Amino acid sequence: MSYDFVLQQALKLHNEGKLAEAENLYRQILEAVPDNPIILNLLGLIAQSKNLHHQAIEYFMRAIKQNPNVAEYFFNLAWSEERCGKYAEAIKDYSQALKMQPNIKEGYNALGNLYLKENNLEQATSHFNQALLLDPDYAEAKANLAKIDNDLTQLLKLENQYPSEPIIPYYIALIYRDRKQYQQAFAEAKKSSQLLADDATFVLLGELSLLLDNSKQAQDYFSQALVINPNSVSALINSANLKNKPQEAESLYKKALDVQPLNADAHINYADFLYRQHRLIEALEEYRHAVILAPKRTEISNNLGIIQKDLGEYEEALGLFFNALLAEPERKEYALNIAETLILLYEKDSKKAKQIAGNWLKNMPDNIFAKRISEIFNQSTGNNAQQYTQELFDLFAENYEQVMKNIDYKLPQEFARILSPLSGLIIDLGCGTGLIGEALKNENNTFIGVDISEKMAEIARAKKIYKEVIIDDITHYCQNLPPADWVVAADVFGYIGDLDNLLQSIFPRNLCFSIAVDEKCDTYQLVYNGRYRHNPKYIKNLLQKCGYSNIIEHKLNIRTENGVPVKGVIFVAKEK
Repeated sequence: MSYDFVLQQALKLHNEGKLAEAENLYRQILEAVPDNPIILNLLGLIAQSKNLHHQAIEYFMRAIKQNPNVAEYFFNLAWSEERCGKYAEAIKDYSQALKMQPNIKEGYNALGNLYLKENNLEQATSHFNQALLLDPDYAEAKANLAKIDNDLTQLLKLENQYPSEPIIPYYIALIYRDRKQYQQAFAEAKKSSQLLADDATFVLLGELSLLLDNSKQAQDYFSQALVINPNSVSALINSANLKNKPQEAESLYKKALDVQPLNADAHINYADFLYRQHRLIEALEEYRHAVILAPKRTEISNNLGIIQKDLGEYEEALGLFFNALLAEPERKEYALNIAETLILLYEKDSKKAKQIAGNWLKNMPDNIFAKRISEIFNQSTGNNAQQYTQELFDLFAENYEQVMKNIDYKLPQEFARILSPLSGLIIDLGCGTGLIGEALKNENNTFIGVDISEKMAEIARAKKIYKEVIIDDITHYCQNLPPADWVVAADVFGYIGDLDNLLQSIFPRNLCFSIAVDEKCDTYQLVYNGRYRHNPKYIKNLLQKCGYSNIIEHKLNIRTENGVPVKGVIFVAKEK
């Protein structure tokens, strides 16, 4: 059987979509004619169709080695390199293909997309326009230009003009997602998936499902993406993130890294997983890989800093946090991490912590965390406590309850043990996410919550425990305190030093509150972590001065700080 006849048979099978049979014939030809560039290129295309891009790259490179004068080989090589995350190599090889054959509109469009990934908008725009010079009706290039400008109006016009072009509704979905219009985004992504069953579109549908709080649907879409492309890195990462079984999740993260070893997102997500598994050293290495690949992504430096902080390497952690904050000074969570780490360093080396805090305030004099930490370290009451506390708990809100579990926070159950059952109207000062309300709520009482943090209050409101949750500083709110049967305050008075005026404004209402104890001071002491500790004798004297005569003290450990129990007292005070 002649070479040409077998090749024609193989090409016929290839065009009919019978890839396994075609591949078998191509391999037979390759045995007879080793390193034939035409056959190598065709085998590369079959590998591409299976999303085996590393294998495809090998075939295309072998074809180019045999015949370096064919633009198609360079274009095909670049296409697979792009999907392996080898963007620099893909740019080089697309450019080589266009140098040899300048009329490939798809090459200019592909280069535009790669420059877009690198945030080089000038080069991206130039290449999309070059593609349109070759074909003024090239819908994908038009859509790419509109996407650069986030021009929703233009994309909607293009959608009407080119109703069968799947990239257009996909881009519209991305813009709606950025605008947090998730239902509209989902509808457009669905439309795109119906035009082209592409793994990227199913990944987007999965991500939108997560934003719409439907994790089961999300997992279904990620699974569909992996059916289309078993090597879809985004689908592998998202699927891994949803897995409840650590071994299954880790297997998917590792597969994503096998597919694209240079994918920063894969390293970051795997590192996050390792951190949650308390495998800190391994997580550290993954973040280090990620920071090499994406040095401008500040969240990587921040995450590296968190691990160094957990390992007790406070100065190294501070360096990483400062790098992140200097690059993005608006990121308050980075400033909070600096503040928390300085507090830890203070316990180990107060002089060094004060020095770093002073330099921070000098360089960022408007940063509320820098201002407050400097006040705390210098034992100054200052003017920034209220704003600091508000910012602190807004950032803390999402993870607050998990952190409370981690530090063995006992007050909700202790309040319930001491007070239950309570009836009437109860005002919960510093209600946070509603833990005390949850512990004390019954059918015979009504709760009003007061908190300085809007983010904490949002979580409390969602629990439907409180009649209302008011955003206010508790000292201000208590100046005009409404009638109530009880006022409760769990782990709140630790942010206030002098409690005299506050307790007077609460009297004669029944009162239950906690303090952290310092019996060495006469009244109260500002601790290096920004909280106050009070002498129980001082508190009892204040309560008696206000008019409370029935005062009961319950001693306990209210939580831990750095693994050390914090001694406290719960006071229950009644007029009679």
